[in-house]
Amino acid sequence: MSLYLAIFWLVAAGVVQGAFPLPMKYTRKWAWEHLWFWYSLTAFFLLPVLTAAATVPNLAGVFHAANGRALFAVAMFGLTWGIGSVLFGLGIDALGMTLGFPIMTGLTTALGAFIPMAILTPGILLKRNGLLTITGNIVTVVGVVISATAGERRDKQLGRKQTQSILGPRRTFATALTICIASGVLSAMFNFGYAFGTPIQRAAMSLGATADNATNAVWLVMLPAGGIVNLTYCYYLARRIRTVERFFQGAARDWVSAVSMAVMWTGSVVLYGWGANGLGKLGASVGWSLWNAILITTTVVCGLATGEWRGVSGTPVRLLWASVAVLIAGMFILGAGV
Repeated sequence: MSLYLAIFWLVAAGVVQGAFPLPMKYTRKWAWEHLWFWYSLTAFFLLPVLTAAATVPNLAGVFHAANGRALFAVAMFGLTWGIGSVLFGLGIDALGMTLGFPIMTGLTTALGAFIPMAILTPGILLKRNGLLTITGNIVTVVGVVISATAGERRDKQLGRKQTQSILGPRRTFATALTICIASGVLSAMFNFGYAFGTPIQRAAMSLGATADNATNAVWLVMLPAGGIVNLTYCYYLARRIRTVERFFQGAARDWVSAVSMAVMWTGSVVLYGWGANGLGKLGASVGWSLWNAILITTTVVCGLATGEWRGVSGTPVRLLWASVAVLIAGMFILGAGV
């Protein structure tokens, strides 16, 4: 039953993570930098501190007992992932949920799953679990490529030379695609932080934390490190375009959007930790891949439901549904790898 419970947590994490950008569409007075600042402050600082303090006994003792190299490595992975997170927010803003999320997450999935598997469990690469995981990632990347092609065809059909941004200025499709690719590569560092944070987890467990709750000590190191990058960039952007005063001038809907995004994002990370732990050594590879495949599919559906493809017909739509079918196939292949 523990295997089924682990898969359940991964599915739940994927659905919640896939839906977390939705509130971005309903911001009223804030620009991207204001919404992302408050979302980042809540998701990467406030919630990780509260979660770790509530679930991990003797936090100070945990970090004192943990391997110093592991703490430094997790913090550096978090810092690099933080750059990818900033680009992720810009990518969603530039390409929308239907395209931006699958492209970025597909690349993150492939790199984030394969490298930890190759380093931590190289013996299974050529066995059934490893081959299915590699195949599932390849299928996922193919689905991402089809999604990108569909998006380009959509913009041509609608006569757009620039992509429609949700909150900020419009960007060309090539620029938006470059942002998404860079985000996908750098965001893979998030899973590296989890995969190489085992010494921190062990220290937490030795001081009384459960296996699942011990992961919250890892998040407390990694998320604030990445959060610093997000907050710094948002403040820089607001200073550059002279909108700092608007940080405290959001409508009630804006504040609710920021908090909702943070709760969904951080909650999905905690659920991912539970699910990945339940898969043991395969958590950092198979669990990561399954989580991302589910969230990609969820995000595409959310994007369609909110009208990102309204007025589009013919080949772009067929390509989009083909990409959804391929992504779902990748999800099942990754699930079989468990």
